Amino acid sequence: MEKQDYNGPILEIDQLSISFFTRLNEIPAVMDFSCTIQPGEAMGLVGESGCGKSTVALGVMQDLGVNGRIVGGAIKFKGRDLNLMSNEELRDIRGSEIAMIYQEPMASLNPAMKIGKQLM
Repeated sequence: MEKQDYNGPILEIDQLSISFFTRLNEIPAVMDFSCTIQPGEAMGLVGESGCGKSTVALGVMQDLGVNGRIVGGAIKFKGRDLNLMSNEELRDIRGSEIAMIYQEPMASLNPAMKIGKQLM
């Protein structure tokens, strides 16, 4: 598939909701998360442990495992809805156009310090 020029937002997340499912229950993990990232922009997700930062990133990568599922909203990468892409289309963009860099435990935020001071 040929890469096309695209001039809109790189990433658009609109009202994203993600849940994990057990045999008996649905466990909501992310509810109604939205953001837009333009070319050249960087965005950081900051929050306490367990608030859904990694789950949002895994949702963007379409890699929520067997129990995770996007239950609402849309994720568009360069204008294309990731939820509607085939596994082959996702493989073509993963690593070459979109990737996830996992947090190194030794470089994580210190809960005893204010966030603003750590980010500076």
